[in-house]
Amino acid sequence: MAFKHLLAALNAAFPLVRGASYACNPATFSLPDTTVISASPHSNASQIGLPGTVASCGEPDLVANITADLCRVVLSVQTSPSSAVQIEAWLPDEWSGRLLSTSDGGIGGCIDYQTIQNGAYLGFASFGTNAGHNGSVGFDFFLNQPEVLNDFGHRAVHVEAETAKLVATQFYGCAASKSYYAGCSTGGRQAFQEARLYPEDFDGIIAGSPGIDWLHIVASKGIIARRIGWPYLNSSAYVRTEQWTAIVAEIVKILDPLDGVVDGIIDNPTTQRFDPAILACGTGVLNASVCLHPAQVESVRKAYEPIANTAGQIVYPSFELGSNTGVFSANQVNGTAQLSYTILQDFWLGAVYNNTGWTPMNFNETDMDFSIIVNPGRVNAGETDLSAFYKRGGKILSYHGRNDETVMSALSERLFAGVQSSLELSLDEIHSFYRLFFIPGMHHCSPGLGAWSIGNAQSYPWDYSRLDPEHNVLSALVRWVESGTAPDHIIGTKYVNDDVGGEVQSQRRHCVYPQISKWDGRGNVWRIDLIKDTEIFVHLGLPTSTLNVGTSQCIPIMLCV
Repeated sequence: MAFKHLLAALNAAFPLVRGASYACNPATFSLPDTTVISASPHSNASQIGLPGTVASCGEPDLVANITADLCRVVLSVQTSPSSAVQIEAWLPDEWSGRLLSTSDGGIGGCIDYQTIQNGAYLGFASFGTNAGHNGSVGFDFFLNQPEVLNDFGHRAVHVEAETAKLVATQFYGCAASKSYYAGCSTGGRQAFQEARLYPEDFDGIIAGSPGIDWLHIVASKGIIARRIGWPYLNSSAYVRTEQWTAIVAEIVKILDPLDGVVDGIIDNPTTQRFDPAILACGTGVLNASVCLHPAQVESVRKAYEPIANTAGQIVYPSFELGSNTGVFSANQVNGTAQLSYTILQDFWLGAVYNNTGWTPMNFNETDMDFSIIVNPGRVNAGETDLSAFYKRGGKILSYHGRNDETVMSALSERLFAGVQSSLELSLDEIHSFYRLFFIPGMHHCSPGLGAWSIGNAQSYPWDYSRLDPEHNVLSALVRWVESGTAPDHIIGTKYVNDDVGGEVQSQRRHCVYPQISKWDGRGNVWRIDLIKDTEIFVHLGLPTSTLNVGTSQCIPIMLCV
């Protein structure tokens, strides 16, 4: 079903514009400090090559699927004498009058084609940015490049937003009606920084798994690695990679039933505690090849403790129970100590210390604290003062997986409470512009065992049969911004083999925080009937003929601040 049919009332207010009457060539565009690299028309359902794409952004032969008749424009915007941001625009012939901007994860550097493709299909003039450098692996693009760091830290998305408005006006002959942003991880960090630093850029923002407090997020991977004995791989305290698989499986086995449903998912790990002593050798819980010796028990205990700075202040929440530990436990290659989480080494080497001789082998809280002092590119922007965005009527829809291995979901709880406190708002008042949804069983941005598909940023293609505001966060945000209907819940979908748009395995209602989605005790595992507002629960692997129908509701819980 086409997006314009699902939101017919909104589109009636903002009629479609024929972009084809404007020439799709470089001469159409005249922007300050900008070079138009290319402008070329493309037909729906065709494919285009993306030559020159660096390896960490895909492959040299990376291609993109064209999702509408459109004009593709590639620009380079000079942001300082020593830095520039590359921006890509997909301008559909059938335009809804809306803009959609996006960014990338990790240390940026890649155009988010997934979101651009979805946006163009839905009639948005869609934009992506490389955040000022090419590639998401490496340190050399940051080394001795303070202005490139400013682009990555806070400037690139702002430049993208301003450029998008000019490009759309010049191509379509009229200004956009609304401007939206969707990003996940680092893109989620940039979402909140936009609302904080540049509140006029966007009318509505989607912030997935937001990497706010980014320096502590990255530093935590090195600190926890040290807590489990790394880089001393032969020490009695070191917990081997294969042991962690057994540890996490046992944690899930023990804690999963506490939410009332045995489905392999811990609904909210921030409310649970776990004593690793139960996994010690001799208890019989783990076999002799992976059970924990005394020093290892202590290492696992420390791995799940919050992180404090050198002054003893807790600055980062505990690693969440049930999440994949590879970000800190996959730390050797062929028996040699080496972090697989390369972002830490790349950013501290190229941006924090600006020293090619630095290594993370002795990483500790002093290194973490130093990064906060330096704050390269203002990558930590202090996101809680969103007063200007709130006062101008902007809307933020944020979502976060409860099984996120990279950015702890507790950070989103902390941010929500921080914004509420900074602005001195009641729950109803903060919900008038900022709504948060937790997705049990979802990994970082996507996918996971849970009903994770909600129109996630950096996920393509979406299920185009579920583009309504009940199932798609972008549609929900547009409805909220343009008609004032705020989302109370989002229905997530889990597909068989995570083949989005294929056979539905299960669904679940995800409630606006601080409400929770609670099983009513009838039936077994979560599934939502697509016609009625009821929920079906099935055991994993059980044939659909044995489904039992039950009901559920969003239940209020106390918000601790």
